[in-house]
Parts: sequence; structure tokens; C-alpha cells
Amino acid sequence: MLNTSCLSFKKFVSAMATYNYTAVEFSQSDIYNTILVYLNTSSDSTPKCYNTSNPDLSSTAWFADYISDFLSFVTLDDLLQFGSIQPFLVNLENLQLFGQTSVPDDVMEYYVSLLFEMNPSFSAYYLPLKFLCLAPASSFLQLSLEQMKNISSSVHQNCIDILPEVSAALASNAEVLTVDAIVALGQSSTGLSTAQISGAGGNLLLNTLSVLSLVQGWNLDQAMMIIQTLLSSGVYQINSVASLQNLGSLIIGVQSSIFNLISGNIFLEAMKSELFVTNVARAPVIVQQTIVSQIIAVNSSSDAVITNVPDLMATEIPRVFLLDVPQSSAAAQTVNRKKWKHEQAVLIFETVTAQFSNPDDISFQVLQGFTCSRIQSFSTSKVMSLIRGCRRRVNQTLVLQESQLTCMYHFIKSADLAAFSQYPTEVLIYYNYSMVDRSLCRSYFSSLGTANFSVLSSTLSSNKQTLFNNARDCLGISGFRISRDQLDVLGSMCCFLSGEYIQSSDPYVLEKLKPCVDLSAQQISALESVLLGGNTSYGPSDSWNRTTLDSLDPLPLYLTTNIWSKFTQDNKQRFLKTFIRDLRKNDKASEMKILNMMNEVNKISRVKIKRSAETACTVGQILQAQVYSDMFPFAYNVPQFNACLSVQTLKDNLEAVTDRVYDRSYQRIILDKLNQAYPGGLSDEVLQVLGSASRAATPDDVRKWNVTKIDTLSSLMNQRNGDWDAEMVQLLVSKYLSVNGNALGSNELNALGGTNLCVLNTSVLINIRAPSVERASALSLTSCSSEKKSILFSIAQNAFNATNTRSANPVSIATYQLLQNYLGGADATFIRTLLNSSVNMDVLTFMSLKQSVINVLIVPEVKSLLGVNVADLKRYESAAQIQEWIRLQLQVDLDTLQIGLTGGRNSTLTESTVSTTTTASSSTKAPSAQTSTTAAGSRVWSPVCLQLLLLAVTTMTLQLLH
Repeated sequence: MLNTSCLSFKKFVSAMATYNYTAVEFSQSDIYNTILVYLNTSSDSTPKCYNTSNPDLSSTAWFADYISDFLSFVTLDDLLQFGSIQPFLVNLENLQLFGQTSVPDDVMEYYVSLLFEMNPSFSAYYLPLKFLCLAPASSFLQLSLEQMKNISSSVHQNCIDILPEVSAALASNAEVLTVDAIVALGQSSTGLSTAQISGAGGNLLLNTLSVLSLVQGWNLDQAMMIIQTLLSSGVYQINSVASLQNLGSLIIGVQSSIFNLISGNIFLEAMKSELFVTNVARAPVIVQQTIVSQIIAVNSSSDAVITNVPDLMATEIPRVFLLDVPQSSAAAQTVNRKKWKHEQAVLIFETVTAQFSNPDDISFQVLQGFTCSRIQSFSTSKVMSLIRGCRRRVNQTLVLQESQLTCMYHFIKSADLAAFSQYPTEVLIYYNYSMVDRSLCRSYFSSLGTANFSVLSSTLSSNKQTLFNNARDCLGISGFRISRDQLDVLGSMCCFLSGEYIQSSDPYVLEKLKPCVDLSAQQISALESVLLGGNTSYGPSDSWNRTTLDSLDPLPLYLTTNIWSKFTQDNKQRFLKTFIRDLRKNDKASEMKILNMMNEVNKISRVKIKRSAETACTVGQILQAQVYSDMFPFAYNVPQFNACLSVQTLKDNLEAVTDRVYDRSYQRIILDKLNQAYPGGLSDEVLQVLGSASRAATPDDVRKWNVTKIDTLSSLMNQRNGDWDAEMVQLLVSKYLSVNGNALGSNELNALGGTNLCVLNTSVLINIRAPSVERASALSLTSCSSEKKSILFSIAQNAFNATNTRSANPVSIATYQLLQNYLGGADATFIRTLLNSSVNMDVLTFMSLKQSVINVLIVPEVKSLLGVNVADLKRYESAAQIQEWIRLQLQVDLDTLQIGLTGGRNSTLTESTVSTTTTASSSTKAPSAQTSTTAAGSRVWSPVCLQLLLLAVTTMTLQLLH
């Protein structure tokens, strides 16, 4: 057969394609093997039986002629042996054959990628159905309306995951929207520009509302434009259950001011639809907060609130409405189903967990509220049971805070320390290693290896090195080499291995670095050195391809040009398109990390560009389809981005652009173009979709912004978009408050959060009303000045002064927990009211108090304040706040704690010492808990007198300092 002519062989293939194989001893695969041998041209790039100068062999229907139905046996390796198949790619007979024959996915992907590399504008209209799901957005452009309808229908019926840029390309074909066009687009309506939407008019949108309301994945600007067009044209009103539910997924585009006008009873009725609840849960947080407020207004009892507010929206229930949750099994079951924040869970923890005998029946949403303050009514066995309930479950991990974990350890250390697998693995970080039996150390570190070390506070971050040193000793690690077996035991501890260890250890170390949240420059350099060494499972660099990149996931996030330069441009582009989409879809990496990665990828090509010469768009105008691509804007350097992005395209697809652009240079271009588009200043609607691009603004930009709505303030203050400079926050809040009727209410406080609140002037803060704080979330005030903390504590104290329910203590546990975030502004008088309240204050909260307040507390007072947490003073003794307090105490008093604190004073405090302290020291010294003794003739000061005197000294000192 090898010497047979091509025409004869073609007839042979045709005959064997229809042959009946039931009565012979050879099979179709045998025939294919013959075909493969005949067509093999691995030593020549020209396919056999193809010659453009020979009329008999010039047909591009090569696959149909010489492989025919045997195509199903082709592998990718086989395909590569046929030579260059580019001339045959667009032949319709070949395409039809591929469409009718089942071929491996990698063969199909290779064929399609080559097809569009050769002819990027090849129309999807001519592709087989199975190829449509692989086709790039460019193939869906320039279709007639009828072609678009047919293609769109096929895409939605056959493709599981439709790329956003494909939807945008399909939508761009409908220059004038019609009912038929929107029906045909269906889910791909998410690719419509806001100009297309506004141009459609209210009546058309109303007639297609049943389609549009089912579309998932709207950008906020698209949904807002649909709602605005419907309302402004007068064809739609939002004032009833039906009018709310009929909006479906478009509910995200309704401004909160509209919801403020709707009765809570209407929302209660609308919430009976699970689909409606799901759609609302996807809306901006300010929308959810507004709806929850309206529901609470119907009935504000805790019982009614937990019943009426949907499970998915429970996180927006103000804490004060959770103080009187009924102590019943039914209420506990209701609470247990809901989604909560940590600050809410601490208030409901005790009431709810008391109703469950099996801790595994308690949701992690409730268990996240575990605190030493809330477990005092439980027996030790119940507490241990709850701790075990917090351990990792099949696909769930409970995120606990350091204060919770140290609290748990106080109970574990009195129980079975060796039961490592029974507790949350993060608790093991806080073990006293000297208490772990040496024979069990390997088991201990194996369990510890699954822990999340990010829980460690900055004060205790040095514990990582201590733990690693102990692990080295336990596992017998000498030098910098760590074996594969030892790496498996270390687990997540590998994430803080130094570069020397990474380079010297078994190459398997790369696998242990994959789960790490972040890697340092030194670690990345070592990682790359190991990769380039060629002794890993990824082989030498000259063998690397796209499969290598897939296998490295998620390490490509950290790779530098040293590694990216080893891959072909084709391999990089194919990998990055799916890699970036997966990162964004599953929220696996911040946009800044993705941007940094792409900067490294593009360094190779960008060094060749003379940017100064680029004034015109040379790489292609940025159009509707391009801005939805996962690779946008990485194909454009800064000058080309500026030249190729028109003001109109930006206006019409604003959120699609801002959602993908994170580099400040690019964002500055966006703002400049928006200033051209809106010379009178950016509107609320534009500002709400600026995203992180807002952080590239200057004070002059902000002065022209129209920040009039709480929706706008909430969006601009979203911390996911980055931090603001203090001046910018002050400007934005000033503009918002200058609007008649606007004030710093609970929604505004939630929007600002603690960090941005702290930069506001005291003249603004003093106008915050207690009811606003009462209904606001817990605000973190760590960045506030002492003066601002005091102002906010005073307001919070007024807000929560009536929450002493179910408590005979001076301050109830509930009040303490409501005030906990504000205690940095409390004075010594209030802190002393906590001494007999059994609050079990954790040391991190203690350290957040004013240093002047910490200093005047004597040892017995601190012991009473911290309760079971007092032993943690030893754990945190290196902290500056604790060190200063220790130096002010008599060592004999510290010794009464029996936790090994040292560094206290050895001499007794006399009247002369106090006098010296008053005139020569800015530090405030605390008196001894015992009666001081002096030399004969000296006056002895009682503890109470000393306490009052030193409090006066502290006050005078602070006044002088301020």
C-alpha cells in the first residue's frame, strides 16, 4: 500500500469507509493504522498527497479524501505527523467531517486554534456545532441578524460555559435591538452595551422583561440602565410584590432610595420566592441593608427578625436585634440555618449552642461565635464538645480568630493534649510544645501541617520560626535539605521555608508551595531555581509546554520572566486565557496579583516597544467584544490603551472596562476619558461602577464628582477596591454630607468602616448619633487617634446603655461584646466596671485599651478583667503595651499570677518615689496590691490612695502630652 498512488489510495479509503467488517478478521482501526503509515510525513512539513501545482492533488478537502470516517481514531500526535495542515483548515468538507465525527478534545482544540490563528475573522456561521464552544469572540462578529439568532441559539444549547467576550460579540451584531434579538441573545444579553440598552426604549425592555429578568451575571451599569429606562419612560413602577419579583436578576440595578419607599410587608411577601431572595443576595450590600431595615420595621422583636429576614441576608441584621433570641429549640434551628458574621455570632452563640447536644449539628456560622466570654454557663465537658465541633469538616473549615484559639487552648491543656485530630488544627499553633510528649511530636506536626498560619497576630508572628525550629528537631532535619517525607509532615509550614531550604530540599517542595497564600521574592527566586534545575516532575525547560503551566497551578501567579521566557507565546496565551478566568471566577487571587503576573509575562515583548513613538492605535481599536476578554487589557501597553480606547466605547461598556483594569496608569487614562465625556462631573451612576479606578483620582477629580446617594458612597468605600488617602475620604464624605438630608447614619458608618471613619475630623465625628452606632456593624477603630476613639466610645456607650438584659452584672456580656470594638476609647472608670462582670477579656482587646488605662490597673484588677485569659499575658509579654504594664507592677504582685511574668519592680513605692514619678516621668506607675512598707519615719500609702493619686498623675500627664 505504501507505493500506491494518492488517487488509488483515496479510492481505497472511500471504499473502506463503507465496508462491512463483521465477516473479516481485520477492523477499522487496522485500516486507520494503514492510513497513518501511508500519510506519515514526520520528516517533511508538506502533507502527502497535496500539491497545489497538480490539479489532481490540489484539493483542500484533504481530511475528507484521505482519512474520511477513520478520523475518529486520530490522536494529536498523529495529527502532528501529517505535516502542516493549515491549507485544509477552512475547507467546509473537512469542517463537516470533524463536525460529524467524534474526535478527542485535544485534537479538536488544536484544529480550532490553528484555524483561527490562520484566519482570525473566520465566521462562526460556518463552524460545526461542536466547534462553536471553542471559537474565539472574533468569529461571532459581523453576523447578520438571522445568522446571529441561529448561532446564539446553537451556542446556548450546546456550550456549557459561554465566554463573556463571545456574548459581547454576539450582542454587538444587534445594532438596533428588537424583541427577536433579545430573545435570541438570551443569556448573552450580558454582552449588551448601555448605549444599546438605553436606545431600546422602555416599551421594548418591558416586552422582553421576562427574558431579561432571567439573565444571570448582569454588570451593575447594565442593570441600572435597564431599570432607569423602564422607570423614566413611565412604563414600569416598583411598588408591589409582583413588580419586585418580575425584575428577577435586574433587582441589583434598583437604587436603595426606591426600596426605602416600599413597605416591609411587601418585602415579606416577595421573600416567599426563593429566586427573589437569591437575586437580592447578589445585589450591592447597601440594597440588602435597606431591605432588611424595611423588614425589621414591620416587627423588631428578635424572634420576628430571625424569622422574617431570609437566611442569605441575615448578615445584614443589626446586632442589637439579636440580643433576645428566644431560648428554644425552634429558634435555635432557625438561627442555625442562617448566614452570620463573626460579630453577630458572638451574641447568639450561647443561646443557640445550648439547644444542641451534638456539636456537629451546629453550623460553622454559629460556632464562629465561640468566645471565652460566652461559654461560662457551660460545663467543661460541654465546652470541650463545642471545641471538637469546630474542627475541620469534610469540605468546610471554620475560620477562627486568635483570641478564640487561645481560649480553646486553656481548656485543651487541662484535657487530652495528644488528641490532635479532635480539635481545630489552628489551636495546635498555640500549644506549649514542652507539654507535648516527644514520642508524639511527629503526629503533632503532621496535624499542625494542615493549619492556616495566617491566624497568627503580628505580635506572635515570630512563633512561626519557633514552631519550625521545633519541627526540625522532632523530624531530625539537619542543614537545609528536607526530604519528601519530612515535607509531607511539615505541610503548610513549608509556606515559610526560606530560599535556602527550598533550593536544597527534595524538588517535591514545589507541590507543598502551591497552597501558600503568598510567596516572598526570595521564595520565588528559589522556586524558579528548582524549576530550572530540571530535576522536578516538570522536566527540563526545553520540554515545557502548556501542560506544564496547567500542572504548576497556581504557581504561575508568582513566576517571573525567568520562567515565562521558556514558553512559546502560543502556549502562554492559551494557558492564561483559562487560568485568569478560573482565578476570577473562583476568587482565587486578587486582581493585583493577576496584574503583577501579566506584567512579568509581558516584559518579554514590551522591551522591544518604543513607547515614545506610539501616538496612533496600531494594535486594533478596543471594541465591545474586546473589553469582555479575560486577556483585556494585557494586549495593550499604556500608550496603545490610550490610543485604542475611544471615549464612546468606555462610556458604553464602563463596568466591563473598570472590572478588568487594575494598573494605575491605565486607570488614570479611564478617568481622563470620563472627564472628557462628562465635563460637568461624574454622576452617581458612573461613580458606582468605577471600582478600583476611583483610587487613581486626584482631589481635583473628586471635587467635580456628584456623590449624592448612599449607594455611591457605599460603592466608593468598598475596601475590595483598595485604600483611600485620608484627604480623599474627607473630600468624599464632605461632598456627601453637603447634600440636604444626608448624614452619617448606620448605612453610612457601615460603608465607611472603621479605617475610613478614623480619618474624618472630630468635628464630623461628634455629630454621629447614638442610634446610628446602635444599628451599625462593629467598627474596627484601631487606626483612630486616642481622641477619636474616646469620642466614638462615648457615642457607642450611649447607644448600648440599655442592653443589660438577662444579667445582674454591672455590665452584661452582651453590652461588653457590643462595645468591644470601641473599648480603645474607654476610660479607666468604665474598664473598672467590667471587673465584676466576668467578661473574660482577651489579651488582644486588653492591648487595644489606652496605655494610660492599662497602666493604672493593678494586678488583681487585670486578673479579674482577663479571667481565664490571664495566662495569655505570658504569651504576649513581648508586646510593648504588656511590657510597659509589667514594668509598673511589683514583681511580688506579678508572681501571684503564677504564669512566669518577670520584669516588675523590686522596690516598694513610697511617697518620695511617687513625688519623683510625678515630676520626672511621663509613665504612669501602678501601685502594689499589697500594703507597701517603708523605712522608719516614712508615710505608708494604702493601695486605694495610691490608685487615686496615680490616676490624677495620669490625667495630668495626658493633659500635658496633648
